[in-house]
Amino acid sequence: MNKLRIAFMLPGGELWLQELVANLVPTLESLGGECVFLSEGPAARELGGTWIELNKLDENPGFRRLATTYPDPVVKEKENDREIRFSHVLFGKKFSSTEALSRYVKWMHQARALFRLTRPDMVWVWNGMVYCGAAFAATAKEMEIPVMYAEKGVMPGSWALDPQGTNGASSLPGLPDPRVEEDRITAMKEIIRQWDGGGDSAWEQPGRLGEEERTRLLREAGGRKVLFFPGQVDSDSNIVCFSPHFSDSLAALEFLVRNLGEEYFFLVKPHPKGQVSGAEYRTVLGTSGLVEEKIHVLDAIALSDLVVSINSTVAFEAAIRGKPVFLLGLGILSGRSFVAQWNPEEELASQVAGWVKHHRENSEKNTAKALSWAGFLHKEYYLFLNDIPRLTDRIKKEIETLAAKYHTSRLEFKEIDALCGSPEIEYLTETISGRKLLKLAVRRFWNRLKKELRMKKGR
Repeated sequence: MNKLRIAFMLPGGELWLQELVANLVPTLESLGGECVFLSEGPAARELGGTWIELNKLDENPGFRRLATTYPDPVVKEKENDREIRFSHVLFGKKFSSTEALSRYVKWMHQARALFRLTRPDMVWVWNGMVYCGAAFAATAKEMEIPVMYAEKGVMPGSWALDPQGTNGASSLPGLPDPRVEEDRITAMKEIIRQWDGGGDSAWEQPGRLGEEERTRLLREAGGRKVLFFPGQVDSDSNIVCFSPHFSDSLAALEFLVRNLGEEYFFLVKPHPKGQVSGAEYRTVLGTSGLVEEKIHVLDAIALSDLVVSINSTVAFEAAIRGKPVFLLGLGILSGRSFVAQWNPEEELASQVAGWVKHHRENSEKNTAKALSWAGFLHKEYYLFLNDIPRLTDRIKKEIETLAAKYHTSRLEFKEIDALCGSPEIEYLTETISGRKLLKLAVRRFWNRLKKELRMKKGR
Protein backbone atom coordinates (compact mmCIF):
# COMPACT_ATOMS: atom_id res chain seq x y z
CA MET A 1 0.00 0.00 0.00
CA ASN A 2 1.24 3.53 -0.79
CA LYS A 3 2.20 6.02 1.87
CA LEU A 4 -0.19 8.65 3.13
CA ARG A 5 0.72 11.77 1.18
CA ILE A 6 -0.11 15.26 2.43
CA ALA A 7 0.12 18.36 0.27
CA PHE A 8 0.84 21.22 2.67
CA MET A 9 0.56 24.77 1.34
CA LEU A 10 2.36 27.31 3.50
CA PRO A 11 4.60 30.39 3.41
CA GLY A 12 8.09 28.98 3.09
CA GLY A 13 10.53 31.43 4.65
CA GLU A 14 9.10 32.29 8.08
CA LEU A 15 11.30 31.04 10.92
CA TRP A 16 8.37 29.90 13.09
CA LEU A 17 6.97 27.78 10.26
CA GLN A 18 10.36 26.28 9.53
CA GLU A 19 10.43 24.97 13.09
CA LEU A 20 7.00 23.44 12.54
CA VAL A 21 8.18 21.76 9.32
CA ALA A 22 11.30 20.46 11.08
CA ASN A 23 8.94 18.69 13.52
CA LEU A 24 6.54 17.48 10.85
CA VAL A 25 8.84 15.85 8.26
CA PRO A 26 10.54 13.23 10.50
CA THR A 27 7.28 12.55 12.34
CA LEU A 28 5.48 11.77 9.08
CA GLU A 29 8.35 9.63 7.83
CA SER A 30 8.39 7.62 11.07
CA LEU A 31 4.71 6.83 10.50
CA GLY A 32 5.10 5.85 6.86
CA GLY A 33 3.78 9.15 5.52
CA GLU A 34 5.21 11.88 3.31
CA CYS A 35 4.62 15.54 2.59
CA VAL A 36 4.92 17.67 -0.53
CA PHE A 37 5.17 21.34 0.41
CA LEU A 38 3.56 23.95 -1.83
CA SER A 39 5.51 27.02 -0.85
CA GLU A 40 4.34 30.62 -1.31
CA GLY A 41 7.81 31.85 -0.36
CA PRO A 42 11.38 30.56 -0.69
CA ALA A 43 11.48 26.78 -0.31
CA ALA A 44 13.11 25.46 2.87
CA ARG A 45 14.40 22.36 1.08
CA GLU A 46 17.04 21.65 3.69
CA LEU A 47 14.26 20.66 6.10
CA GLY A 48 13.32 17.58 4.04
CA GLY A 49 10.32 16.61 1.95
CA THR A 50 9.80 17.85 -1.59
CA TRP A 51 9.14 21.55 -2.14
CA ILE A 52 7.36 23.23 -5.05
CA GLU A 53 7.76 27.00 -5.19
CA LEU A 54 4.43 28.33 -6.47
CA ASN A 55 5.83 31.63 -7.72
CA LYS A 56 8.18 29.76 -10.09
CA LEU A 57 5.68 27.36 -11.62
CA ASP A 58 4.80 29.65 -14.51
CA GLU A 59 8.41 29.50 -15.68
CA ASN A 60 7.73 25.92 -16.75
CA PRO A 61 5.89 25.80 -20.11
CA GLY A 62 4.78 22.21 -19.54
CA PHE A 63 3.09 23.09 -16.26
CA ARG A 64 1.53 26.21 -17.80
CA ARG A 65 -0.09 24.08 -20.49
CA LEU A 66 -1.34 21.60 -17.90
CA ALA A 67 -2.83 24.32 -15.70
CA THR A 68 -4.75 25.89 -18.59
CA THR A 69 -6.34 22.67 -19.86
CA TYR A 70 -9.15 22.84 -17.32
CA PRO A 71 -12.30 24.95 -17.74
CA ASP A 72 -12.55 28.05 -15.55
CA PRO A 73 -13.91 27.18 -12.09
CA VAL A 74 -17.02 28.81 -10.70
CA VAL A 75 -15.96 31.12 -7.86
CA LYS A 76 -18.55 31.48 -5.11
CA GLU A 77 -19.79 35.02 -4.48
CA LYS A 78 -18.55 34.94 -0.87
CA GLU A 79 -15.07 33.90 -2.00
CA ASN A 80 -15.01 36.63 -4.65
CA ASP A 81 -16.07 39.37 -2.20
CA ARG A 82 -13.49 38.20 0.33
CA GLU A 83 -10.68 38.20 -2.24
CA ILE A 84 -11.58 41.69 -3.47
CA ARG A 85 -11.61 43.00 0.11
CA PHE A 86 -8.28 41.33 0.84
CA SER A 87 -6.69 42.82 -2.31
CA HIS A 88 -7.92 46.31 -1.45
CA VAL A 89 -6.55 46.08 2.11
CA LEU A 90 -3.17 44.70 1.07
CA PHE A 91 -2.62 46.62 -2.18
CA GLY A 92 -4.97 49.59 -1.92
CA LYS A 93 -6.90 50.08 -5.17
CA LYS A 94 -4.02 48.70 -7.24
CA PHE A 95 -6.14 45.78 -8.46
CA SER A 96 -9.65 46.11 -9.85
CA SER A 97 -12.36 43.64 -8.84
CA THR A 98 -11.97 41.92 -12.22
CA GLU A 99 -8.20 41.59 -11.77
CA ALA A 100 -8.61 40.20 -8.24
CA LEU A 101 -11.06 37.57 -9.51
CA SER A 102 -8.79 36.70 -12.45
CA ARG A 103 -5.86 36.14 -10.10
CA TYR A 104 -7.99 33.93 -7.84
CA VAL A 105 -9.12 31.82 -10.82
CA LYS A 106 -5.49 31.46 -11.92
CA TRP A 107 -4.59 30.08 -8.48
CA MET A 108 -7.47 27.60 -8.71
CA HIS A 109 -6.14 26.40 -12.08
CA GLN A 110 -2.69 26.07 -10.55
CA ALA A 111 -4.07 24.14 -7.57
CA ARG A 112 -6.01 21.71 -9.77
CA ALA A 113 -2.92 20.96 -11.85
CA LEU A 114 -0.78 20.46 -8.75
CA PHE A 115 -3.29 18.15 -7.10
CA ARG A 116 -3.56 16.15 -10.35
CA LEU A 117 0.22 15.77 -10.36
CA THR A 118 0.87 15.12 -6.69
CA ARG A 119 -2.34 13.15 -5.94
CA PRO A 120 -2.43 13.92 -2.20
CA ASP A 121 -4.65 11.96 0.18
CA MET A 122 -5.13 15.15 2.18
CA VAL A 123 -4.47 18.86 1.70
CA TRP A 124 -3.30 21.08 4.56
CA VAL A 125 -3.45 24.83 4.02
CA TRP A 126 -1.82 27.43 6.25
CA ASN A 127 -4.67 29.77 7.15
CA GLY A 128 -6.57 29.07 3.93
CA MET A 129 -9.24 31.74 4.45
CA VAL A 130 -7.83 34.41 2.11
CA TYR A 131 -5.57 34.85 -0.90
CA CYS A 132 -3.82 31.92 -2.56
CA GLY A 133 -4.54 29.54 0.33
CA ALA A 134 -8.29 30.07 0.01
CA ALA A 135 -8.16 29.19 -3.70
CA PHE A 136 -6.20 26.00 -2.98
CA ALA A 137 -8.61 24.97 -0.21
CA ALA A 138 -11.65 25.62 -2.42
CA THR A 139 -10.11 23.60 -5.27
CA ALA A 140 -9.27 20.66 -2.99
CA LYS A 141 -12.86 20.55 -1.74
CA GLU A 142 -14.14 20.70 -5.32
CA MET A 143 -11.91 17.69 -6.11
CA GLU A 144 -13.22 15.92 -2.98
CA ILE A 145 -9.83 15.89 -1.25
CA PRO A 146 -10.07 16.29 2.56
CA VAL A 147 -8.81 19.70 3.73
CA MET A 148 -7.29 20.68 7.06
CA TYR A 149 -6.69 24.33 7.98
CA ALA A 150 -3.48 25.05 9.90
CA GLU A 151 -2.85 28.29 11.77
CA LYS A 152 -0.80 29.72 14.61
CA GLY A 153 -2.61 29.42 17.94
CA VAL A 154 -3.25 31.87 20.76
CA MET A 155 -0.80 30.14 23.11
CA PRO A 156 3.00 30.37 22.90
CA GLY A 157 4.35 27.79 20.43
CA SER A 158 0.89 26.49 19.53
CA TRP A 159 -0.70 25.74 16.18
CA ALA A 160 -4.10 24.43 15.15
CA LEU A 161 -5.14 21.80 12.61
CA ASP A 162 -8.88 22.16 12.05
CA PRO A 163 -11.20 20.59 9.45
CA GLN A 164 -13.55 23.60 9.28
CA GLY A 165 -11.33 26.68 9.04
CA THR A 166 -9.33 29.09 11.15
CA ASN A 167 -10.29 31.60 13.84
CA GLY A 168 -13.97 32.52 13.55
CA ALA A 169 -14.57 29.78 10.94
CA SER A 170 -12.90 27.02 12.98
CA SER A 171 -14.76 24.35 14.92
CA LEU A 172 -14.19 26.25 18.20
CA PRO A 173 -17.03 28.83 18.15
CA GLY A 174 -19.58 26.00 17.85
CA LEU A 175 -18.37 24.24 21.00
CA PRO A 176 -20.02 24.86 24.39
CA ASP A 177 -18.03 26.13 27.35
CA PRO A 178 -16.14 23.18 28.84
CA ARG A 179 -17.00 22.00 32.33
CA VAL A 180 -15.15 23.89 35.07
CA GLU A 181 -12.71 21.43 36.63
CA GLU A 182 -10.44 22.44 39.49
CA ASP A 183 -7.59 20.14 38.44
CA ARG A 184 -7.54 21.63 34.94
CA ILE A 185 -7.69 25.18 36.32
CA THR A 186 -4.80 24.50 38.71
CA ALA A 187 -2.71 23.03 35.89
CA MET A 188 -3.49 25.98 33.63
CA LYS A 189 -2.56 28.51 36.31
CA GLU A 190 0.85 26.86 36.63
CA ILE A 191 1.37 26.99 32.85
CA ILE A 192 0.42 30.69 32.80
CA ARG A 193 2.81 31.34 35.69
CA GLN A 194 5.61 29.82 33.59
CA TRP A 195 4.61 31.90 30.55
CA ASP A 196 4.58 35.07 32.65
CA GLY A 197 7.95 34.25 34.16
CA GLY A 198 9.51 33.90 30.71
CA GLY A 199 7.55 36.76 29.13
CA ASP A 200 6.08 34.24 26.65
CA SER A 201 3.27 35.30 24.33
CA ALA A 202 1.69 33.97 21.14
CA TRP A 203 3.80 36.51 19.20
CA GLU A 204 7.33 37.74 19.82
CA GLN A 205 7.45 40.61 22.29
CA PRO A 206 9.98 43.17 23.61
CA GLY A 207 11.32 43.06 27.15
CA ARG A 208 9.08 43.56 30.18
CA LEU A 209 8.59 46.98 31.76
CA GLY A 210 10.29 48.01 34.97
CA GLU A 211 8.39 49.48 37.92
CA GLU A 212 9.35 53.02 36.93
CA GLU A 213 7.85 52.65 33.44
CA ARG A 214 4.62 51.13 34.79
CA THR A 215 4.29 54.02 37.22
CA ARG A 216 4.85 56.54 34.41
CA LEU A 217 2.09 55.02 32.26
CA LEU A 218 -0.41 54.99 35.15
CA ARG A 219 0.47 58.60 35.91
CA GLU A 220 -0.29 59.48 32.26
CA ALA A 221 -3.76 57.97 32.70
CA GLY A 222 -4.49 60.64 35.33
CA GLY A 223 -6.86 58.47 37.33
CA ARG A 224 -8.94 57.36 34.37
CA LYS A 225 -9.57 53.65 33.78
CA VAL A 226 -7.11 52.18 31.27
CA LEU A 227 -8.50 50.59 28.10
CA PHE A 228 -5.96 48.49 26.22
CA PHE A 229 -6.52 48.26 22.45
CA PRO A 230 -4.12 45.97 20.52
CA GLY A 231 -3.68 46.78 16.84
CA GLN A 232 -3.96 43.97 14.30
CA VAL A 233 -2.76 43.08 10.80
CA ASP A 234 -5.51 44.49 8.58
CA SER A 235 -4.75 42.13 5.68
CA ASP A 236 -4.99 39.08 7.96
CA SER A 237 -8.00 36.79 7.70
CA ASN A 238 -9.07 37.82 11.22
CA ILE A 239 -9.94 41.28 9.85
CA VAL A 240 -10.84 40.43 6.24
CA CYS A 241 -13.13 37.50 7.11
CA PHE A 242 -14.20 38.00 10.71
CA SER A 243 -14.57 41.74 11.25
CA PRO A 244 -18.01 42.49 9.78
CA HIS A 245 -18.23 46.02 11.18
CA PHE A 246 -14.71 47.48 10.81
CA SER A 247 -12.46 47.28 7.77
CA ASP A 248 -9.30 47.94 9.77
CA SER A 249 -7.87 48.54 13.25
CA LEU A 250 -7.79 52.32 12.84
CA ALA A 251 -11.53 52.48 12.08
CA ALA A 252 -12.25 50.41 15.18
CA LEU A 253 -10.12 52.69 17.37
CA GLU A 254 -11.81 55.80 15.96
CA PHE A 255 -15.18 54.29 16.89
CA LEU A 256 -14.04 53.52 20.44
CA VAL A 257 -12.51 56.95 21.05
CA ARG A 258 -15.63 58.65 19.73
CA ASN A 259 -17.92 56.64 22.04
CA LEU A 260 -15.77 56.01 25.13
CA GLY A 261 -13.14 58.74 25.00
CA GLU A 262 -14.19 60.72 28.05
CA GLU A 263 -14.33 57.80 30.46
CA TYR A 264 -11.26 55.79 29.47
CA PHE A 265 -7.56 56.38 28.93
CA PHE A 266 -6.52 54.41 25.82
CA LEU A 267 -3.32 52.41 25.73
CA VAL A 268 -2.63 51.30 22.14
CA LYS A 269 0.02 48.88 20.90
CA PRO A 270 0.38 48.72 17.09
CA HIS A 271 0.91 45.24 15.68
CA PRO A 272 4.58 44.87 14.66
CA LYS A 273 3.48 43.42 11.30
CA GLY A 274 0.47 45.71 10.89
CA GLN A 275 -0.19 48.29 8.18
CA VAL A 276 -1.05 51.13 10.62
CA SER A 277 1.80 53.22 12.02
CA GLY A 278 2.07 54.58 15.53
CA ALA A 279 1.74 58.10 14.13
CA GLU A 280 -1.65 57.26 12.57
CA TYR A 281 -2.91 55.85 15.86
CA ARG A 282 -1.67 58.97 17.69
CA THR A 283 -3.60 61.21 15.31
CA VAL A 284 -6.80 59.37 16.18
CA LEU A 285 -6.12 59.30 19.92
CA GLY A 286 -5.19 62.94 20.42
CA THR A 287 -5.30 63.51 24.18
CA SER A 288 -7.33 60.35 24.84
CA GLY A 289 -4.34 58.11 25.46
CA LEU A 290 -0.89 56.83 24.49
CA VAL A 291 0.56 54.69 21.72
CA GLU A 292 3.32 52.41 22.97
CA GLU A 293 5.00 50.46 20.16
CA LYS A 294 7.49 48.68 22.42
CA ILE A 295 5.32 47.66 25.34
CA HIS A 296 5.00 43.92 26.07
CA VAL A 297 1.38 42.78 25.73
CA LEU A 298 1.51 41.16 29.18
CA ASP A 299 2.48 44.53 30.70
CA ALA A 300 -0.30 46.29 28.79
CA ILE A 301 -2.80 43.68 30.02
CA ALA A 302 -1.58 44.03 33.60
CA LEU A 303 -1.99 47.84 33.47
CA SER A 304 -5.47 47.72 31.91
CA ASP A 305 -8.91 47.81 33.49
CA LEU A 306 -10.51 46.64 30.25
CA VAL A 307 -9.27 45.07 26.99
CA VAL A 308 -11.20 45.85 23.81
CA SER A 309 -10.24 44.13 20.58
CA ILE A 310 -11.70 43.16 17.23
CA ASN A 311 -10.48 39.56 17.61
CA SER A 312 -6.78 39.68 18.49
CA THR A 313 -5.05 36.80 20.30
CA VAL A 314 -4.46 39.37 23.05
CA ALA A 315 -8.14 39.04 24.00
CA PHE A 316 -7.54 35.43 24.98
CA GLU A 317 -4.35 36.32 26.85
CA ALA A 318 -6.28 38.95 28.82
CA ALA A 319 -9.28 36.72 29.61
CA ILE A 320 -7.18 33.95 31.17
CA ARG A 321 -5.53 36.58 33.39
CA GLY A 322 -8.85 37.73 34.78
CA LYS A 323 -9.39 40.93 32.77
CA PRO A 324 -12.78 41.94 31.31
CA VAL A 325 -12.67 41.50 27.52
CA PHE A 326 -14.99 43.17 25.01
CA LEU A 327 -14.94 41.97 21.37
CA LEU A 328 -15.90 43.93 18.24
CA GLY A 329 -15.53 40.99 15.81
CA LEU A 330 -15.63 37.20 15.61
CA GLY A 331 -12.97 34.70 16.64
CA ILE A 332 -12.23 31.66 18.77
CA LEU A 333 -13.78 33.43 21.80
CA SER A 334 -17.09 34.04 20.03
CA GLY A 335 -19.95 32.56 22.02
CA ARG A 336 -17.89 32.20 25.20
CA SER A 337 -19.71 33.31 28.34
CA PHE A 338 -16.61 34.87 29.94
CA VAL A 339 -16.23 37.62 27.29
CA ALA A 340 -18.68 40.18 25.86
CA GLN A 341 -19.55 40.59 22.18
CA TRP A 342 -20.58 43.99 20.83
CA ASN A 343 -24.17 44.29 19.63
CA PRO A 344 -24.24 47.05 16.96
CA GLU A 345 -27.96 47.55 17.60
CA GLU A 346 -27.28 48.95 21.07
CA GLU A 347 -25.27 51.86 22.43
CA LEU A 348 -21.62 50.94 22.93
CA ALA A 349 -20.98 52.86 26.17
CA SER A 350 -23.85 51.20 28.04
CA GLN A 351 -22.81 47.75 26.80
CA VAL A 352 -19.22 48.26 27.94
CA ALA A 353 -20.28 49.67 31.32
CA GLY A 354 -22.69 46.77 31.83
CA TRP A 355 -20.06 44.18 31.00
CA VAL A 356 -17.38 45.75 33.23
CA LYS A 357 -19.87 45.77 36.13
CA HIS A 358 -20.94 42.17 35.45
CA HIS A 359 -17.33 41.00 35.23
CA ARG A 360 -16.39 42.76 38.46
CA GLU A 361 -19.26 41.02 40.26
CA ASN A 362 -18.46 37.63 38.68
CA SER A 363 -14.72 37.90 38.26
CA GLU A 364 -13.82 34.61 39.93
CA LYS A 365 -16.44 32.65 38.00
CA ASN A 366 -15.52 34.22 34.64
CA THR A 367 -11.81 33.63 35.18
CA ALA A 368 -12.49 30.00 36.08
CA LYS A 369 -14.44 29.57 32.83
CA ALA A 370 -11.64 31.22 30.85
CA LEU A 371 -9.04 28.95 32.45
CA SER A 372 -11.18 25.88 31.75
CA TRP A 373 -11.43 26.90 28.10
CA ALA A 374 -7.68 27.45 28.01
CA GLY A 375 -7.15 24.03 29.56
CA PHE A 376 -9.25 22.42 26.83
CA LEU A 377 -7.28 24.21 24.10
CA HIS A 378 -3.95 23.29 25.69
CA LYS A 379 -4.75 19.62 26.34
CA GLU A 380 -7.11 18.64 23.52
CA TYR A 381 -7.04 21.10 20.62
CA TYR A 382 -3.65 22.68 19.94
CA LEU A 383 -0.46 21.07 18.71
CA PHE A 384 2.79 22.53 20.03
CA LEU A 385 6.23 23.02 18.54
CA ASN A 386 8.60 20.26 19.64
CA ASP A 387 5.79 18.21 21.22
CA ILE A 388 6.44 15.24 18.95
CA PRO A 389 4.29 12.69 20.88
CA ARG A 390 1.16 14.81 20.44
CA LEU A 391 1.93 15.49 16.77
CA THR A 392 2.49 11.75 16.25
CA ASP A 393 -0.86 10.88 17.83
CA ARG A 394 -2.66 13.43 15.66
CA ILE A 395 -1.11 12.17 12.42
CA LYS A 396 -1.89 8.57 13.42
CA LYS A 397 -5.56 9.51 13.66
CA GLU A 398 -5.47 11.05 10.18
CA ILE A 399 -3.74 7.96 8.78
CA GLU A 400 -6.39 5.70 10.34
CA THR A 401 -9.17 7.86 8.91
CA LEU A 402 -7.78 7.87 5.37
CA ALA A 403 -6.08 4.48 5.16
CA ALA A 404 -8.78 2.96 2.96
CA LYS A 405 -8.60 5.86 0.49
CA TYR A 406 -4.88 5.99 -0.29
CA HIS A 407 -4.00 6.58 -3.93
CA THR A 408 -2.59 3.40 -5.44
CA SER A 409 -0.90 4.98 -8.46
CA ARG A 410 0.87 8.32 -8.56
CA LEU A 411 4.08 10.06 -9.52
CA GLU A 412 7.21 9.78 -7.40
CA PHE A 413 8.75 12.95 -5.98
CA LYS A 414 11.59 13.00 -8.54
CA GLU A 415 8.99 12.95 -11.32
CA ILE A 416 7.08 15.81 -9.69
CA ASP A 417 10.30 17.82 -9.40
CA ALA A 418 10.99 17.26 -13.11
CA LEU A 419 7.52 18.51 -14.07
CA CYS A 420 7.31 21.48 -11.69
CA GLY A 421 10.89 22.74 -11.58
CA SER A 422 12.23 25.59 -13.71
CA PRO A 423 13.43 24.15 -17.07
CA GLU A 424 17.23 24.13 -17.23
CA ILE A 425 19.21 23.83 -20.50
CA GLU A 426 20.18 20.27 -19.60
CA TYR A 427 16.52 19.38 -19.13
CA LEU A 428 15.63 20.85 -22.52
CA THR A 429 18.41 18.99 -24.33
CA GLU A 430 17.25 15.73 -22.75
CA THR A 431 13.60 16.21 -23.65
CA ILE A 432 13.84 18.02 -27.00
CA SER A 433 16.10 16.20 -29.41
CA GLY A 434 17.03 16.12 -33.09
CA ARG A 435 15.11 18.37 -35.47
CA LYS A 436 13.03 20.04 -32.71
CA LEU A 437 16.15 21.14 -30.84
CA LEU A 438 17.71 22.47 -34.08
CA LYS A 439 14.56 24.48 -34.89
CA LEU A 440 14.54 25.94 -31.38
CA ALA A 441 18.21 27.00 -31.67
CA VAL A 442 17.67 28.58 -35.13
CA ARG A 443 14.60 30.49 -33.92
CA ARG A 444 16.48 31.91 -30.94
CA PHE A 445 19.42 32.92 -33.18
CA TRP A 446 17.08 34.62 -35.67
CA ASN A 447 15.23 36.54 -32.93
CA ARG A 448 18.53 37.76 -31.46
CA LEU A 449 19.77 38.85 -34.92
CA LYS A 450 16.57 40.83 -35.60
CA LYS A 451 16.89 42.55 -32.22
CA GLU A 452 20.49 43.59 -32.99
CA LEU A 453 19.50 44.93 -36.44
CA ARG A 454 16.71 47.05 -34.88
CA MET A 455 19.16 48.46 -32.35
CA LYS A 456 21.59 49.43 -35.13
CA LYS A 457 18.82 51.14 -37.10
CA GLY A 458 17.87 53.10 -33.99
CA ARG A 459 21.34 54.61 -33.91
